[in-house]
Amino acid sequence: MPYKERIASLKRTDIFRDLSDEEVLRFSSALQERTYPPNTAIVREGTPGNAMFIIAGGKVEIRRRDPRSDFDVTIASLDPGACFGEISGEPSSATVVTVASTKVLVLKKTDFDLLLDEHHALSVSLRRIAAEHIAAIKNRELPGTIPLDTLRLDEAVMGCVPEQLVLRYRILPVSYANNKVTLAVVDPHDVTGIDNMKRVVNEKYPKVFFDLVIITESDFTKFINGEYKTLINAQKEEFLDIESFVDSMEHIQSDILKEFAFDEVSDDDVGIPDMEKEAEGAPIIKLANSIIAMALKKGASDIHMEPMEKEVRVRFRIDGDLVEEMVLPKKIQLPLISRMKIISRLDITERRLPQDGRITIKVGKKSIDFRVSTVPARFGERVCTRILDKSNTRLGLDKLITHLPVRSLVEGMIRTPYGIIYVTGPTGSGKTTTLYSSLAEINDIRKNIFTVEDPIEYDLKGVNQVQVNHDIGLDFARVLRAFLRQDPDVILIGETRDAETAKIAVEAALTGHLVFTTVHANDAPGTFMRLIEMGIEPFLVSSSVIGVIAQRLVRKICEKCKETYRDLSATGYLGLPPDTKLYRGRGCNACGYTGYKGRVGVYEVLTVNEEVMRLVSSGAETLAVREAAIRNGMIDLREYCLILLREGIISVDEVLRTVLMQNGSSAH
Repeated sequence: MPYKERIASLKRTDIFRDLSDEEVLRFSSALQERTYPPNTAIVREGTPGNAMFIIAGGKVEIRRRDPRSDFDVTIASLDPGACFGEISGEPSSATVVTVASTKVLVLKKTDFDLLLDEHHALSVSLRRIAAEHIAAIKNRELPGTIPLDTLRLDEAVMGCVPEQLVLRYRILPVSYANNKVTLAVVDPHDVTGIDNMKRVVNEKYPKVFFDLVIITESDFTKFINGEYKTLINAQKEEFLDIESFVDSMEHIQSDILKEFAFDEVSDDDVGIPDMEKEAEGAPIIKLANSIIAMALKKGASDIHMEPMEKEVRVRFRIDGDLVEEMVLPKKIQLPLISRMKIISRLDITERRLPQDGRITIKVGKKSIDFRVSTVPARFGERVCTRILDKSNTRLGLDKLITHLPVRSLVEGMIRTPYGIIYVTGPTGSGKTTTLYSSLAEINDIRKNIFTVEDPIEYDLKGVNQVQVNHDIGLDFARVLRAFLRQDPDVILIGETRDAETAKIAVEAALTGHLVFTTVHANDAPGTFMRLIEMGIEPFLVSSSVIGVIAQRLVRKICEKCKETYRDLSATGYLGLPPDTKLYRGRGCNACGYTGYKGRVGVYEVLTVNEEVMRLVSSGAETLAVREAAIRNGMIDLREYCLILLREGIISVDEVLRTVLMQNGSSAH
């Protein structure tokens, strides 16, 4: 970490906040940077304290032994900026476990002693604050009884323990997250019951941590006589099909890995028959299936299987960000990649060229498509699997565009009898969902609707869909010319990539057809200049375009852990009143301690009126078009973000990260 960045990071902590940059720099030179993976015990209760840790990124939980049950109980969680650890040499007062991948700055006791000699005043201040922090942990009371209805209940975890054991011991396994199972107990002194329950849970959740919460007997009895049976029955019905498809990843991963020797292997060591045999073996089938199941469970949009020099990394894209899910031994690489290629009907003998395939899997009552792409990389074939949940295309515009005035503009545009509607935004910004949802709004038996796509991502009932095939010369332009001879009412073009496609789209719009398409542009006003650069005459652009929808996807604050706060610097920078209430997520089990859960669209909708049409026809600069659109009521991306911010849907960080930083000056 660069020194300036480290100093800024340290000055956000209680320990260093009041020190000068020079004083912080003196301490900074003694700090060592370390990163710990999730579910790692950095400090254990009772071991000698020989270091202090400052959290630079990630999250940890503080756990203390409960003398009533001899059981570790979570008493607090710490975020970046907090510190923990003891440098007195005395036994540590608590166990500290990482919840996510966590970066810490470490000050060892030996280095602290040197600083004590060289900078006595600073060291005394550091020792005082550290002592206060340790005392706070020691004095924190262990939790008493907790209302059962305040806990997040996980039906899958409850279902792993027979009902008779739950009734006998009056213990409920209520949730599983971050390699930790939480047990709700009536009697924390029932050590035998707790041990037996842990043993049963460990059969399906091996090597997990256990957390303990105490509930009242009346809460337990009320829950068992009411909601418990309903939850268990619903869980059995909901997961019946998916459990026949695959066992949960947490249950089987360790068993699968035992069946593989952890030795090195190269591509040349394995023949085609051996690859086929291993790829069709029960352990590797379970592993591949369970990776897919975990991706579905976590709401991932993509699965990345990435061969490294000595391992295979699996990452999921969740809410727009890549998250490392697991690291597998190198031995698994060839059979796992081969298995993914087999189920997507790819050639497992070809490892030198990229390939594309597709899988459709029925999970419960839903059909989910998986688009599989391979590419030869340095350490072996890399596989990226895009998850296409067909239910996403059935979202109405009221679910996508939450702000009524903006949604009304879009609804008016899509009901115009002819013209072009452009949707623009970066890859993965939800353009396809917007296009399909718009089609769904106007799709009825009286309309003849065609789409040309590369590839077809979702099946649309009642719509004529054509996939381009460049190998035989079936490109966008050729398909569009054919559409115009098929008496169409509505045409959807997956992407306007070249001048020929753009010109045919304009021709279709000017001859009485409604056209939907996407184009690459930074924002809605910039779309006109992009079309002109592609060779379309300005007067044709202005007379054919109905409107432009520019969009981004931003992460939503987790509803389970949302909290309010005030930040004068943030409100001042964004031009908001000082008393504006801001929102953020603290981080919890439901959101994987990120503070975010799900995504929401941010939209900039420009409708073409007389003033905009005149400016575009004359070849005016994008800025002039933008100013005219805003004068006529356009809400730009920045303003839409601020609407969501004030409504408590997104955080300040998302406004800055997704709109201001990505769009630069165009967002202002």
